[in-house]
Amino acid sequence: MKSGAEYFLDYYKKRYQKGELSEEQLSQMVTAGTITEDEKQYIMKGEEPGGNDPDLVTYYEMTQGILPKK
Repeated sequence: MKSGAEYFLDYYKKRYQKGELSEEQLSQMVTAGTITEDEKQYIMKGEEPGGNDPDLVTYYEMTQGILPKK
């Protein structure tokens, strides 16, 4: 289960990916002490195609298990 901090960072990551949050704004958050430099880098890191979110992997495996086999 994700912690509150992980949900917080993922929220900002999605906003950054959508262009709703700029690198400059993230830098200001680091300066203000709202996030760390490592957290800023996490937020700015791009998702790999297909992702590797454990919840999505579990969902995929579960749905594949219930689909009829060809």
